[in-house]
Amino acid sequence: MNMTEREKIFYQNLIISDEDNTRIANYLKTKGIEKHILIKEKLLPWSESGNIEYTKVASTYRYDKRIRLVLFKYLSYLEEFYRAIILDHYINEVRQRFWITELRKKLKDNSNNLNDALEHLDFSSLLIQSQKLPKAIKKLCLFLSGRHLTDNFFALKELRNAVMHNKFLLLYRGFNECYVQGVDGEKSANLKANILNLIQFLPQEVGTQCKKDINDCKEDRNKSNDTTWDLPPQIVITL
Repeated sequence: MNMTEREKIFYQNLIISDEDNTRIANYLKTKGIEKHILIKEKLLPWSESGNIEYTKVASTYRYDKRIRLVLFKYLSYLEEFYRAIILDHYINEVRQRFWITELRKKLKDNSNNLNDALEHLDFSSLLIQSQKLPKAIKKLCLFLSGRHLTDNFFALKELRNAVMHNKFLLLYRGFNECYVQGVDGEKSANLKANILNLIQFLPQEVGTQCKKDINDCKEDRNKSNDTTWDLPPQIVITL
């Protein structure tokens, strides 16, 4: 088999079972070789032998995708939650002094239909608008009190961007710092902190389920024809 230089780099120091040899070429074609190289290079320092099993690379890839899907679900929930609060209280009162400029523009573009305007409002603007609501309505959004709310909003927005753009979250270094209890002196820009930041914005019972879903991502859910589940413990996120 003729290999490109990048393929040679990927296969170097890689331990591959006979059964995976029949699958791996297709995986590289559909998922991309560069991401697999990045994962391999992330895992190699934890190997005492200087080699790494392909099963660990494949499991890390799938683990990251599971986390991304869970986060997509709960970020979408949060967007719907904020939109619903605004829509339910102002569907018949669309002229409000506290509307931000972006929402005013969307209302104008959508014939003052608040539902359509909110559907076209981006997440960042939705967060800003939610903060501008009257106190009694804003309370329904369940925002945490404290001086770090704006920082945590920025972090939440960046987490959403990373998820929506299918970033490989376990290797992503573009997260914003957020403030959450129990992580790195209560201030961190790592993935775990950003997941916990999302959870603290969710209603309590929803946040509890989100935490469970993230923790369950590490479980073996293999089908008979899947590459062996072999997740390195060093990359597991436990909440």
